[in-house]
Amino acid sequence: MNLRHRVATRAVVLDPTGKFLLFLSHFDPGSGLPPQWVFPGGGLESGEQPIAGIVREVFEETGRLFAACDFEPITSFSHSMDDQRFHDTGESHFFELRVKKQFEPSSENWTENEHRDNVMHRWVSVSEILMEQLWVRPEGSIDLLVERYGDS
Repeated sequence: MNLRHRVATRAVVLDPTGKFLLFLSHFDPGSGLPPQWVFPGGGLESGEQPIAGIVREVFEETGRLFAACDFEPITSFSHSMDDQRFHDTGESHFFELRVKKQFEPSSENWTENEHRDNVMHRWVSVSEILMEQLWVRPEGSIDLLVERYGDS
């Protein structure tokens, strides 16, 4: 495995009204990147399978513990990395998680970097993403949402 290749998981957390949970992150100040919207998730730990990674990451980033069977695999794809100081390429495994209602994520289990980087969270529809031209990462995420859920 290429050490400059990052494998990550992302959860499309979907409420009954068709809105998704996203976090606005400004990332490492040294990256020089503008703030971007990201799905709950993150890099896999050594030897970790994607389903175990998404269960762990959603718990860490929302404070809510879900079972592996609550997550439906959607797709995985390779993409470029916006900040290439540490990784040249990336691979994201997307899972859908349907929830009964919107909830307020807890920051109790966030890492030091997540406390530094996460600015806010928001439940947002595909049409709001498109209308407001939100920068949603990784590259290809918006296309995935439009293809799977439509643009209304």
